[in-house]
Amino acid sequence: MYMVGKQDTALFKKREDSEMCRHLDACGGISARKKEDGMVVFRLPKMEVGLVVICGCCGKNVGEAMFIENESLEISFNTVPLNKTTFDVWPNKKCVRLLKKFPTSGRESETPTGHHYLALKLLEDQQGADVRISHVFTI
Repeated sequence: MYMVGKQDTALFKKREDSEMCRHLDACGGISARKKEDGMVVFRLPKMEVGLVVICGCCGKNVGEAMFIENESLEISFNTVPLNKTTFDVWPNKKCVRLLKKFPTSGRESETPTGHHYLALKLLEDQQGADVRISHVFTI
């Protein structure tokens, strides 16, 4: 079991039905290597703060190279490309904080349904490792 407390892990190990709660994809994600792989769009849940974080797979230090320094990758919020100079590695080196709070002006602040949209696409074929997203989380 990954990312589960020691007490919970100890409890479930002894149960006959423990396989029911097993996470099969312990180290995986959605990935792209070529421009033709298309765009992935996440419909984000309604948020209170507007914090948006994306994490990469697989490795402990992939966030900065995969999301901030990667000139082939475009990341958009509500159809507006985000400025990568505002990103920071947080809360660990696998993840990058894209937004600290909601945009307050411009098209990126508009959300008629209350939901926001995060989109990622490759502008050209990826050189080196694939872009692989393991988590997106919001507050």
